[in-house]
Amino acid sequence: MTATTATKTAKATKAEALSTITKALENAHEIIKAETGAPRATILVTRDLKGRKGHFTPSTPWTNGEESFNEIAFNLEHFTTPEELLSTLIHEVAHSLNHANGIQDCSANQYHNGKFKAQAEALGLKTIEIKGKGHAATELTEFGAKRWAKALKVLSNAFDLVALGGEQAKKKGRNTNLIKATCECENVIRLSRGVLEIGVTCNACESIFTEA
Repeated sequence: MTATTATKTAKATKAEALSTITKALENAHEIIKAETGAPRATILVTRDLKGRKGHFTPSTPWTNGEESFNEIAFNLEHFTTPEELLSTLIHEVAHSLNHANGIQDCSANQYHNGKFKAQAEALGLKTIEIKGKGHAATELTEFGAKRWAKALKVLSNAFDLVALGGEQAKKKGRNTNLIKATCECENVIRLSRGVLEIGVTCNACESIFTEA
C-alpha cells in the first residue's frame, strides 16, 4: 500500500467513524425526544466547539423546506466512553427543552443557572457547580443510565464499531480516571482533571475542592 493510498484509507475510516457516531447520536436523541417531548434538532459532529464538549444552538439554522430546526453539536475529541457522550447529549436536550418552554437557563458567557440544574437533574444528570459557570458540568447518574438504557445501548454499539482518538473505544462503567477531591468541610467528590482545574465550589463551606 502506498503512502497516498494509506492516507486516503485513514481519511475514509475517520469519515466512516464520524458517520457511525452521528447516526447513533441521532437515534439516541430520537429515543430521548420521544419520551420527553424535546424539539427536533439537527445533530452535528465537529471538531470546532472552542473547547466545549457539546453545544445547543437556540436559533434554527437548519430547515427541510417546511420546518426549521435547532442544532446540537458535539466535539468527539472530548469523549472516550458512551456514558460521557450520552451525558452531554442529555445536557444539550435539557437546554433544548428549556428553550422550547421559554425558560432562560444559560447566559451568553455560559453561566448555567438553577433552571438548567433542575431540568438536567430531572433527566438523570448530576450537576457540578463551576466557579463563574454555574451548574455547567454534568455527569450521568445511575438513575440516568437506567432511564436511558436504550439510548446508551445505541451509543455503546457505535463505540464498539469505531475508534476514537486513534484507539478502540471500550465500554466501561465507572470512570477510573476521575480524581478524588475534598473541600474544607471534608466532603469528597470525584471529577475529571479539567473540571478540577476550572474550580468547583462546595455549597456547604464555599471552599474550592482540591485534589486529595
